Amino acid sequence: MKKWKKILIATLIAANAASPALVTARADATHYYRTANAASTAITEEKAIRIAKQHIKGRVLAINLSDHIYRIKILDHQGSMHIVLVDATDGTILSTH
Repeated sequence: MKKWKKILIATLIAANAASPALVTARADATHYYRTANAASTAITEEKAIRIAKQHIKGRVLAINLSDHIYRIKILDHQGSMHIVLVDATDGTILSTH
């Protein structure tokens, strides 16, 4: 019993020491998951993100490019998930949901 108690205490101490670093790393992260194909587009990922964030304020979680359409996943400040489709050729918003 005492052995398990010591292991549990050591685990909790280690987890508590690591958690501030993890929170800071998550808060400072500016990276997001992305996939893209080799097609050339007139609109860059960064521009597509700026366009999408004009309509939905929040944190970009992922962006991918398929058939000249950027699909951008945004988590808003209330915790709702939104998908914004941006035309990669001219930057028009095709859909938000």
